[in-house]
Amino acid sequence: METELDDRIALMDQGSFLGLRALGHQPVFLATWTYDRPVDLEALRRVNDNLCHTLAGRLVERSPLPGGRHRWVAVDRAPNLVVEATPRPRDQVFGWTSEFGDRGTDPEHGPGWRIGVLSLTDGGSAVALAIPHTLGDGLCVLQAITDAVEGRVRRPAYPKRRARRRSRLLWADLAAFVRDLPAVLRAVVAGMRVARAQAAPKASGKAPIVPAAAAPMASEPTSGTFRVPVACVRVNQADWDAAAADRGGTSNTLVSAIAARLGERFERTGADGMVTLAVPVSVRVDGDTRANALDGATIRIDPMGVVDDLTGLRAATKAALVAVAEQSHDLAAALPLTPLMPAVAVRRAEPLAMGASALPVGCSNYGDLPAAVVRIDGRDSSDFWVRLIEPGQGPADLDRIGGQLYVLSGRALGNVFLSIVARPVGGGLDDDELHRHVAATLAEFGLSPTAVTR
Repeated sequence: METELDDRIALMDQGSFLGLRALGHQPVFLATWTYDRPVDLEALRRVNDNLCHTLAGRLVERSPLPGGRHRWVAVDRAPNLVVEATPRPRDQVFGWTSEFGDRGTDPEHGPGWRIGVLSLTDGGSAVALAIPHTLGDGLCVLQAITDAVEGRVRRPAYPKRRARRRSRLLWADLAAFVRDLPAVLRAVVAGMRVARAQAAPKASGKAPIVPAAAAPMASEPTSGTFRVPVACVRVNQADWDAAAADRGGTSNTLVSAIAARLGERFERTGADGMVTLAVPVSVRVDGDTRANALDGATIRIDPMGVVDDLTGLRAATKAALVAVAEQSHDLAAALPLTPLMPAVAVRRAEPLAMGASALPVGCSNYGDLPAAVVRIDGRDSSDFWVRLIEPGQGPADLDRIGGQLYVLSGRALGNVFLSIVARPVGGGLDDDELHRHVAATLAEFGLSPTAVTR
């Protein structure tokens, strides 16, 4: 007997959507492929069309019931490829991708993703893909790219937008709300426990860097588009693995060590000198249709001790992963409150969600990427990297959450790529200075970039 498709979005996905609407911004996955040849446009158009049949090929349809669960609907069609009319030099690829990411996506009204193509003056080409976090965490998007390249259908058969009568949806959502009421009441209790835990006194940390007025540091533009300083580098994979092994660690722990050392450089430490790493943990399982299947681990580590020895960080990481299920119990229990949260509550909760009081260092690692990911037009690209951008986020937003330091990593094409975004409270940092900090941190581990993109 067939069961009716449950097209309601997961509570965490609804939280991501509500956060976007309340704050006006959210992280966007921005991938870049570069080639020493022209891209195969016909193959790229097939991949673009195939994305409609992956977990990227859906949009959010709001519930007609205030406080009701939203639903997934199928995209109407693939957005057109954006083929730039004017070629640019290769050293302008990074700037172009920043501009491309600013053109915007929307998980409700579309386009859910954008793919752009840029011809290079040296005969090569570049491709960029942007997709908002509401439609997929990093691993979800990477799986969608893999499915699209390989022609695999993974998305459930969601109805099209506005295909169902609002009155029918309203009654269905009202019945579901009544069924879910016991869980909502339990969520109230769990939410109170979380609020008390968040309000409990914590060890004080150093204030984030606020540059002195006379310091010879770059100032942020007072007009135009604001962008957080970013450094994107690649390191030879064999050199990376050797550096990790020499210190008793793994590739993953070396990423965390780099993040911890950068945290120390930018004074994101507690009074005891420890750095708090905030590490997303994937809980995605086979057949999972959630856009965001994530939990989070918190790792406190002495950044001074990781340069020569990764064994302590490796043990701390294992202990944190074991503790994830216990630590996330109350948060999971509070999730049924998500659809009921007004926008003002979401905005007030942002600093707590970002862990501003502890000045965390975000550290996300995709690991080895599927081979198909670097073959967006059917053949290997010459280079590939991913970074996170957040169009619409301004300096005041970052100051309110205690500044930002986030390290993203992955392994592809024989390299480990690192994408680092950083902004101290008050600004005073530019891309060039951040690159110098990253290069100096890598040098502490005997590493140097094989490629730098800016």
